[in-house]
Amino acid sequence: MNRISTLIAIASAVSGFAFTPAAFAQNYPSKQINLLVSQPPGAIGDAIVRGIAAALAPRLGQNMVVDNRPGGEGVLAGQACVSAAPDGHTLCQLDGWNIALSPFVYNNMPYDTVKDLEPVVYMGSAGGGLWVNSRIPANSVEELFALAKKQPGKLNFSTFGIASSSHLYVEWLKNTKDIVFTGVSYKSALEAFRAVVAGEVDVANYPLRVGLANSKPDQVKLLAINSEARLKEYPKMPTYEEVGIKGAVAWFGIFAPKGTPAAIIDRLNKEIVANLINNDELRRRYLETPGLDTSGPVVGAPPAVFGKFIQDQRLLLSSMVKEAKITPVSR
Repeated sequence: MNRISTLIAIASAVSGFAFTPAAFAQNYPSKQINLLVSQPPGAIGDAIVRGIAAALAPRLGQNMVVDNRPGGEGVLAGQACVSAAPDGHTLCQLDGWNIALSPFVYNNMPYDTVKDLEPVVYMGSAGGGLWVNSRIPANSVEELFALAKKQPGKLNFSTFGIASSSHLYVEWLKNTKDIVFTGVSYKSALEAFRAVVAGEVDVANYPLRVGLANSKPDQVKLLAINSEARLKEYPKMPTYEEVGIKGAVAWFGIFAPKGTPAAIIDRLNKEIVANLINNDELRRRYLETPGLDTSGPVVGAPPAVFGKFIQDQRLLLSSMVKEAKITPVSR
């Protein structure tokens, strides 16, 4: 081998080593990190991402830009995320409905929520609640369902799209419990809840703490909580499971494009956990204030644990979609 050939061989070997995932991760991040949000400013997902930016930008030494992409039940943000370079410089906030429900109610999702995304970290859940307008003569779920059975379809249930939990529950109750509500669709979850507060519709399924922040006690009544166990601040309030309703809790996570090096995924997971989830001040400001429950066992767990949780959620929601007899539609 002549001298030039030898130099080329050495350069190729060095080049190949320099671009291994581990070496690449050591130089991460090398530029601005874009954080895509599937919700509008002020929503839970937006608060999560702004907390990540506040906690990690000083640690990583790069700007972190929040880019709100609401709409399409999270598909707009998700599609932009999977289309980005898998180098850790684009991350996205998506929720359980987009990841685990949309694939079973839409037949033309533009990406695969499992094959095209890497789970980074589970941030927490927002326990829902079954709310009724204060004028409805029902003070328990049993009384509400009895009222609905007497007059099928008379009571309205606000929803916010076919891929929403509200629409799922309207159809699930009709097909498993013979309890018929008339769904009334709104552009967003908050608009759907405010319609119940204003008396435009009768019933809503909406996050507990956000609902409390957007209503007064004389406007709505809370009949049940969508959580794994009774909450200590509401010890007498039954859970969905206790009143015979399957509980599908809204949860929030951070994802990266498929193919993002594992070393970068692991570093991001550890940085978010150490500097936001385990930082009492920042957790209270950005996570707990908007109503996120950060006490669950999956919160801050390694990416593999988060991935297993997603599989379980997909099984739960796919079974609910079948029981609700929802026919997948095109977006």
